[in-house]
Amino acid sequence: MQILNLAPNTFGGNLPKLLTATVLTLSVGIPSVSTAANESEASNPAVVIVRVAKPWYAPKAAVVSKMRDTIDQYSNTPGLAFKAFSFERQSGDYGGIYLWKDQSSAQNWFNKEWFERVKRERGSDAYVRTFSAPVAIDNTPGGTPANPDSATVATLVEIPIPASVSMDKVVSGFKEAVPTYQGVPGLLRKYFIASEKGTFGGVYLWKDEASANAWFTQVWKDRVAKTYGQAAKIEWFDTPILTPSKDGKNALASTVYFQAK
Repeated sequence: MQILNLAPNTFGGNLPKLLTATVLTLSVGIPSVSTAANESEASNPAVVIVRVAKPWYAPKAAVVSKMRDTIDQYSNTPGLAFKAFSFERQSGDYGGIYLWKDQSSAQNWFNKEWFERVKRERGSDAYVRTFSAPVAIDNTPGGTPANPDSATVATLVEIPIPASVSMDKVVSGFKEAVPTYQGVPGLLRKYFIASEKGTFGGVYLWKDEASANAWFTQVWKDRVAKTYGQAAKIEWFDTPILTPSKDGKNALASTVYFQAK
């Protein structure tokens, strides 16, 4: 299993010897939802969002170049339906937004031994979140294609689930909303998500930032706050590389995956 190598000497820099000896690249932590998943949950699709602090000495362009070196690996990873390599806007953290056909596949990838090895070699954990993804849509005929030089952006939206609303009702609402999101201009993909901490929402992949801003207007924000009693939390990502699976076995089942007509 290949790990993104961002060691100082890969960038041709002349760091002081002390820094060269002590600066370590970073790893990801074990997703709490996956490790606690029961047998039923393990068969459900999952979204995993990984954020790793970008080393100060690594230009963003160099990190993207290293990401491209791993495209073949991720396009052939068992159970991984789609990965958007990402940079979180506010922090600059690098990582990825993964769509897995089931939580078992995510567990198999992010296994304990892998994390222990990466932490030992890189010296730190990263911020990893796992969400159930009972419904996903792809608005691109034939599926969103691979793109190693993408201008797309992604947004993670989370809203607290009202106390009176069951998860069954949340999932039912997801399915009812599919036709609406299949008609949103500039929306390439959406994963409808829910978390163990009691939030629901979505991961949106947009063709560009303008399309995202046209959707997340103040009117939208006010409507969400009025409907659910709390504001939505929106997290932005640049997604310079898009990598769908080359293996048809990794596609989500038709009962949870909707293709725009």
